[in-house]
Amino acid sequence: MKKFFLVLAMFLTACIHNYDTAPQMKDYSRVPLLELPVMRVNTVSKVGQMERLPHVENEMQLTPEKALKSWALIRLRPNYQTKDKAEFIIEKAEMLRDEAPETNIFTYDNYKYTLSYQVTIRILNENAEAIKSVTMNGHTSHKLPQRASFTQRDNMFAQMLREMEDQLDDQMPQEIKQNLLDP
Repeated sequence: MKKFFLVLAMFLTACIHNYDTAPQMKDYSRVPLLELPVMRVNTVSKVGQMERLPHVENEMQLTPEKALKSWALIRLRPNYQTKDKAEFIIEKAEMLRDEAPETNIFTYDNYKYTLSYQVTIRILNENAEAIKSVTMNGHTSHKLPQRASFTQRDNMFAQMLREMEDQLDDQMPQEIKQNLLDP
């Protein structure tokens, strides 16, 4: 009987996602900067305060909005070829939590966390008129048991923010090249 419970315990622990890896900042030192043909790059956020469930941004050490601001500060650079200005606009940056009950009795009930974002890079001429723009949006989601520790939850949040940055780094250079740079 003891062997049965031991095997059952091992089976149940194997079904739980492990988010115990330490959060790390992404290293951009070997990645080329994303240069825009402008004199200055400004960051604008249109994200409001979201303190009620299903929003859980206030539980995060680093919110998606702040992560997007940091990404823009680190990655986007003017190349001073024109007198135009660029705006990196954060239109949406949210982390939502929904209950995800399991139908299997051997699995914990989970929370489903979904990180969604939408950003726009807009080039403005000297008269503050938009002449070019590119919009990108994306999301990532993970499940975590409702009884997970704060450390597991925080590490999962950090992993989701890294996934958001990876999506931006994969797609934004191509979008900039196709839509914002002159051929």
